[in-house]
Amino acid sequence: MTDDHGCRDVLLNALRQDPEGTLDVTISTAPPLIAGPYTTAPFTCPHGVSYWLEPTGEQIARWAEDGTR
Repeated sequence: MTDDHGCRDVLLNALRQDPEGTLDVTISTAPPLIAGPYTTAPFTCPHGVSYWLEPTGEQIARWAEDGTR
């Protein structure tokens, strides 16, 4: 993915600040092919680029294992 403005890195760094260090997400400029229970509206940066942030399959599996909702 090309991002000349650095917004993707800002998002990734913000998500890495998860106090438990357990959040695992995918950030993409393409919308998900299939909307799931964690699909939300995209985040649009000040430069007009839309980013979809979704938990990975592994993250969802950990939540299911832990009973997290």
